[in-house]
Amino acid sequence: MAAFFLLFENDRALRRERVFRDRINPLDRYTDVDLVARYRFPRREILLLTDLVNDTVQHPTSRSCAIPVCIQVLITLRFLAKGDYLSEVADLHGVSVPSASRILHFVCQALCRQLDNITFPTTADELKRVKDGFYKIAHFPNVVGTIDGTLIPIQGMSGDDEPNFICRKGFPSINV
Repeated sequence: MAAFFLLFENDRALRRERVFRDRINPLDRYTDVDLVARYRFPRREILLLTDLVNDTVQHPTSRSCAIPVCIQVLITLRFLAKGDYLSEVADLHGVSVPSASRILHFVCQALCRQLDNITFPTTADELKRVKDGFYKIAHFPNVVGTIDGTLIPIQGMSGDDEPNFICRKGFPSINV
């Protein structure tokens, strides 16, 4: 029994203290030009997005170090804008990687629900109208929607397929 208490006391001594990271708000630190370069949105738009998802993302807590909604939106925007590793985005904003992962999920869901900007034709008449519209524009039959992509630079390759991967800007890339 004495060994159990000794083991219990040692376990308590081995527990780490909670670490409270310094979270400097990038909105206070950067100009609009810097914010656009880092997050692809100016301050005004970031604040509008923050207000849009505030009720959905903010967690009621009795703890003293909840992550502010503004920081949550900035974490999401940085990850989506730069494609950084989640660990780098988390370190940059002073949160843990698991917290950044949860934040990314919650904020993306909240933005999708609030913006509701992707719609699909639901009736046969709407479907026909959309098909006719695409056919009038580009003579593509039976098209009901499009997806815009982006060019991702890749390492150049050699061989017969090399010209297939050169984009209009002159570098090897894939369209995703």
